[in-house]
Amino acid sequence: MKKFFLLILFLLGCDSPKSFDKGLQIQLFCRVLVTGCETGRPTKFGMIGDSWTDLVLGTDAIESLRVQLEKYHGYKIIGSTLGGQLLETALKQNLHFKVIEEAGPDIKYMLLSLGGNDILGNISRYNGRIEEEKAIRFSTIRSSLSQMIQQGNAYKVSKWGGAPLIWMIHGYDYANPDVPSLSGSTFCRQTLLDAGFTTSTIETLSKNLDDLNSLYIQITTTEPQLKYIDLRRTLGGPPYSNPANMFDCIHPNSIGFRIIGERYAKAIEGQTNGEK
Repeated sequence: MKKFFLLILFLLGCDSPKSFDKGLQIQLFCRVLVTGCETGRPTKFGMIGDSWTDLVLGTDAIESLRVQLEKYHGYKIIGSTLGGQLLETALKQNLHFKVIEEAGPDIKYMLLSLGGNDILGNISRYNGRIEEEKAIRFSTIRSSLSQMIQQGNAYKVSKWGGAPLIWMIHGYDYANPDVPSLSGSTFCRQTLLDAGFTTSTIETLSKNLDDLNSLYIQITTTEPQLKYIDLRRTLGGPPYSNPANMFDCIHPNSIGFRIIGERYAKAIEGQTNGEK
């Protein structure tokens, strides 16, 4: 109960940053979700978003990406993490500035776990107009991501000097619309059929999450400080992830997260010369 209470306080603080001390936000996050926060060593990694953090509210056994990195791979990370958050919202809330400020002058890398909610939220808007809605969402993601990188690097250099940050964004593995929706996710076959989608449009929606990976790769060609981490085929597939690795049709379960954490940690080691 104490853990749940602290987590609620943290989430409320993220929603109302002006009324909740930023330092306390970080402390609460460390107490609730992360081990190793009080290491005393310089912080080189920031993180914005963690697409699966909301699972912790109801499922203690599931440890999301940031927890995997800190608890099992020895990373020290300062971040602003809130499940269900959009990339566009994170930008408007200036979370990139806040993380850079909290991390301090040794920050070199920014990990991004954003974009899945931008593609899969308000899914009824896709009905009857999948390509049009996809184009709108992809355009917003491209614009928001570029702004975050450019603004964040300008702020980092102005605040702490030195080189701009290296930003790393991960793609998403394949969804599985036939996994039961234990977490209330809307991206499951029967829910979509009940909402008026057809079998063929459900397959197209599943592909949209894969297409997001291609969008990130495209953005790296115009934003040289951005690195892309490919997580496809981590949990199975294509076309669908193995249900044994899934909590619901979108989110990994405990086994799935451990697999993702291993692959992700190896990928960023190659981008950072093993710094933690």
